[in-house]
Amino acid sequence: MKRREFIVLGGTAGLLASTGMSFGQDIWPSKPVTVISAYPPGGTSDILARLVADVLTAEFKQNFILENVAGAAGALAGGKLARSAPDGYTILVSGSAPLAANKVVQASLAYDPEADFEAITVLADSPALLTASLDAPANNLQEMIAYAKANPGQLNIGNPGAGTKGHICAAIIGQTEGIEINHVPYKGSPPLMADLLGGHIAFSLDAPANYIPHIKAGKLKALAVTSATRLAELPDVPTVAEQGLEGYDQTLWFGIVGPKGMPAEIVGKINDALKAWSVLPESQAMLTSFGVAAVLEGPEAMRETVAREIEAIRPLVDAGLVQPT
Repeated sequence: MKRREFIVLGGTAGLLASTGMSFGQDIWPSKPVTVISAYPPGGTSDILARLVADVLTAEFKQNFILENVAGAAGALAGGKLARSAPDGYTILVSGSAPLAANKVVQASLAYDPEADFEAITVLADSPALLTASLDAPANNLQEMIAYAKANPGQLNIGNPGAGTKGHICAAIIGQTEGIEINHVPYKGSPPLMADLLGGHIAFSLDAPANYIPHIKAGKLKALAVTSATRLAELPDVPTVAEQGLEGYDQTLWFGIVGPKGMPAEIVGKINDALKAWSVLPESQAMLTSFGVAAVLEGPEAMRETVAREIEAIRPLVDAGLVQPT
């Protein structure tokens, strides 16, 4: 996925004007819209879901109300969306697991993200960040790999849920280096970060937003960034590729979907509003502080991203490197 510059709300009369689309006598949105967040409060995915709700509330002068539906690596939220009416009054903002990976990572998923969702857009992308507690037996990626080789079966890496990109990023490192990794799924980023700060787990791979303040405060160690380039907020932290895994380039992404059959006019309105918001300098600065960058390439590009993600993860599942739950 190509990184894009980030996004912010214009609020122009043209953007707010009616397109003439109607459902009976109603012009969308004529009542509050539910914005489902697939993870608990506090993680990057939830931060972005709240941001989307705020931006769309300001743009359309109608309440976009956040509802946290956490659990099962986003599958509970995905199932709720799939059962919702495709009238534009329920959308889901989430990291990639319930939008793609769950299709191959969860053995009995109650929905199909490709068949049951209407793609709206990939909202943002970000590298994952390999972070360690202060007493972890490594200060960089190569030291962690050396520890794993010297202590087979002892390397535990936490992730915010089975099938999340943090999980996948760690599995690819394990596959590339031939090391055994115990993947420890948590119910979102906040409890994972709490255990890392408390020294209850030594390593995590997750979106960077929650970890950056603690790294800057000297409470956690940043070992590696998974993308091809360094993170602007942590310019001294080298990439995985810089530390010996040539060609390694993995980013996590966050997207917006509606139920299958959601009208294209509503999809377009949401895209237009978020694109207008994203070009404002203050929006770009805000997103950079979260460790993410805007994408907003639209429905077709999102469908392609979802398909690529599923096909990239399937071989890891088939090889037993990611265990279906």
